[in-house]
Amino acid sequence: MTTEDLYKNSFDGFQQDPPPGVWKGVNRRLAIKSFLTPGLGHFNILYVAAAAAIIVGVFLSSPDDNKQPVQDNQTVTLADSSTDGTRQNNGNQPSYNENVTSDITITQPKHHHNQNQTTPQTEQDVAQTTDDIKADTGVSATSSEAEIQRTSRTESPMPDFTSAFYASQHQGCAPLTIQLQNLSQNTEYCQWNLGNGETSYDQDLRVTYDKPGTYIIALRTVSGTYAKTSYDTIKVSARQQAEIAVAISGMTIIAEARNVSSGNIVWDFGDKTQLMGKKHSHTYQQPGEYDITLTITDNICTDTVIRRITIKKPEFSIVFPNAIIASRSGYSSGNYQSASPENKAFFGPIGDIDNLAKYSLSIYTRAGKQVFQTNNPRDTWNGYYLNELLPRGVYVYKCQYEFINGESSNVNGNITLLWE
Repeated sequence: MTTEDLYKNSFDGFQQDPPPGVWKGVNRRLAIKSFLTPGLGHFNILYVAAAAAIIVGVFLSSPDDNKQPVQDNQTVTLADSSTDGTRQNNGNQPSYNENVTSDITITQPKHHHNQNQTTPQTEQDVAQTTDDIKADTGVSATSSEAEIQRTSRTESPMPDFTSAFYASQHQGCAPLTIQLQNLSQNTEYCQWNLGNGETSYDQDLRVTYDKPGTYIIALRTVSGTYAKTSYDTIKVSARQQAEIAVAISGMTIIAEARNVSSGNIVWDFGDKTQLMGKKHSHTYQQPGEYDITLTITDNICTDTVIRRITIKKPEFSIVFPNAIIASRSGYSSGNYQSASPENKAFFGPIGDIDNLAKYSLSIYTRAGKQVFQTNNPRDTWNGYYLNELLPRGVYVYKCQYEFINGESSNVNGNITLLWE
């Protein structure tokens, strides 16, 4: 049945046929309606859409010379927010420097892929590599490469946090003990590296350096995916291992500082006497125990050595002969400075005469006439008076003396004068 037949059937009963131009209009409208109506049995808009999709797909799959794919072994720069550098403080200011940045580089893993198409496995590898770096170093990944940008997370701006600490000392002698105080703010956690192989997560701590050397202390603070590190340097010096050598003679000692190469040397002999220098002689006024203190100070540390000594009260004594044999050769004969048991021609003290602090000797006749007097224990009597040999007989002597240790005595006795 044709279109005209349908139309005629619709107007069945009418006596007049429509004009010829009506059929052209009806046919045009029916063709448009058929084209817009979905259906597989005739040509319609579905064929046009499919053709357009095929053209667009071919266009998108064509090579693009302007794109730069990620190549194997290409390195990507990551920005590290950790600080670097060392700042020496004077013991009153925090030790930190938060404004220095450093770079970390990673190498993209090798994989096989089409030059213009990234496989799902490659994107997963790149994403895993970026996440691992963030977890280990606390840095934010940034890159202009398309492959990395599709897998990197969007990081928030760096939070406001600090890394700083205070060290109670910066130099000294081993073993050196210092206090470390954490002054960091707005951090999630902090880690100490003490420079001697030890680490700690404590807030504040006390550390002792037993061996000489230079130690760099680092405090790393973390907030989110960012980290900062502050540094300080501790210098530990070796002691000079000084020793005190002492030689004691009676109330006098000789003290010497040994194993000392430099520095100021100060002695304290324990009796309120202080002297400077490497070697000294010192005489004590009273016996007893004394602590000798040797202090050596250089540019880094102070070393102190103490030695205890005992000063005993000396047992000094002198004796006098009971007779002399005078020489008839004259007043000037003989040695007047050598009284001794072997020299029987002279009368004087025999013994510790070098330790006498005071001395006085007088010799008299039995009638009380003084024939000899001296205040020098080395001056002796040879039996003469006014250059004349005195008669043989018994004479009387009196002696008063005092030793350097304070011991004193008065001695009276008789002496017999004989001729040779």
